[in-house]
Amino acid sequence: MSPHDLVNQAVGRSLFGHARRGLRTLALPLVLVTWVTFVVAPVWLQASHACFPHFDLGIYTQALARMSLAEPNPWLSARRVSIFNDHFDPILWTARLFVTLVPPMWAALTTEALFLLLAVLPLLWLHARGMMSRTATVLLAAFLLLTPSAVEALRFPVHPTTWSALPWVLAGVAFHLRRRGLLFCALLLLFACKEEFAFAGIMVALALALRGERRFALVVGTLSLVWLVGVYGVRPWLMGPSEDYRVRLTQGLDEGLAHYLSLRLAPTHLSRIGTLLALFLPLGVWAWRERLKPDWTWLLVLLPLLGIRFLGMAWRFHYGVPLMTAALMGFLPVLRARRLPAWVIVSSGVMLLVSNEPNLRKLTRTLVSSRTYPDHCPGAPERLASISRGVETLTRNPEGLALLGSNFVSLLAARDEIYAVGGPQPDDGRIYTWVLVEKPPHGDAWPLTSTRLSELIDVWRGDAATHVLIDDANVFMARGRFTAHR
Repeated sequence: MSPHDLVNQAVGRSLFGHARRGLRTLALPLVLVTWVTFVVAPVWLQASHACFPHFDLGIYTQALARMSLAEPNPWLSARRVSIFNDHFDPILWTARLFVTLVPPMWAALTTEALFLLLAVLPLLWLHARGMMSRTATVLLAAFLLLTPSAVEALRFPVHPTTWSALPWVLAGVAFHLRRRGLLFCALLLLFACKEEFAFAGIMVALALALRGERRFALVVGTLSLVWLVGVYGVRPWLMGPSEDYRVRLTQGLDEGLAHYLSLRLAPTHLSRIGTLLALFLPLGVWAWRERLKPDWTWLLVLLPLLGIRFLGMAWRFHYGVPLMTAALMGFLPVLRARRLPAWVIVSSGVMLLVSNEPNLRKLTRTLVSSRTYPDHCPGAPERLASISRGVETLTRNPEGLALLGSNFVSLLAARDEIYAVGGPQPDDGRIYTWVLVEKPPHGDAWPLTSTRLSELIDVWRGDAATHVLIDDANVFMARGRFTAHR
């Protein structure tokens, strides 16, 4: 080989090396920019267009609007329950801090995005300390932010179950590094996201005991049991009756075990489980070929999560976030032991894109066609102007019970006595002073049908005592004495 050829070969290797290093450097910023641009931004744009229903954005927005030291467990008129009698998720107080800066709805959305984003920080810390490669850090960050579960959770805002991504990552890192103080604090933060996570705490205690840390296992087990006794025993006694979600776990059992299992093994649920498992396929195949094993003691924490989701048939939206995050943390020892080959990164990226295609297609369409999409809440200026006019009118007139379309609850969460059309109001003959709803096909009529909502609008409009304030192509708003609400 001539000197000229050797020089060209060396230059080529140098350029290729620079390109590879550049890609590694830009990989994490690319993941973050993709998440912000194609997930967070479209969701927030939809929120500004009143796209999201009372369940769950309206529920938690009303809670944040009303929480205070004087009223730590506020009554939610639209949900007809005090917030901590529904789920026990005191993590909400972290979002309450933002309410002094932005409206409650934006405080909730900001907190949800921040908890997911901050879940990446412990991974960056591992990389900065030389305990995990950049490639593994990027892969885990992509899984945390861009799995179908994480994207769907943001598309169905908001719920503290999604916020558990951060404490799950902290707990996983602390468990593997044997940082007892951090693990204890992470578990406290995790339990504050939802009552079910204390069952996972018992499994953490078992995992600690299996690896010989019996004293600390006793501490974690005691913490978990005390939390469960507090939530399921002390809470109803201290705060009054709590929502009983156990009915979801037994749904269909009264028709026999075969029917019960057929509901839970329906193709729609199996397909969802298959999607979640398929995302781990490249990583699992590589670990098997390299004869590396996940931390099986840590993976015990998946048992209560899997059981609750299987029995409750809850695999979508925010329900998948803690499951995926906890499973990822089981692979930390594997990712720290060896450098990931390129084919694992490429195939995992392809799996993420393919499994997320429906989500990303809809979110991208929101960005490029926000005036006409989504169909039920287009950002047409005339629609937004009508909504703004109705919201401003009710804000200026805080007296009287207000009956709202489901997607308006979060916009008026700070107002007293708001109720959702078709929502859980008692049939006690109460009289509503205000009605503000969108006309089908826009808005959110659930649990009513669009036909029924149109019939109600005709009933309200036809009352002789009704004073119609808005009755255009988009919104119906009136003042009067209304009794029909479902």
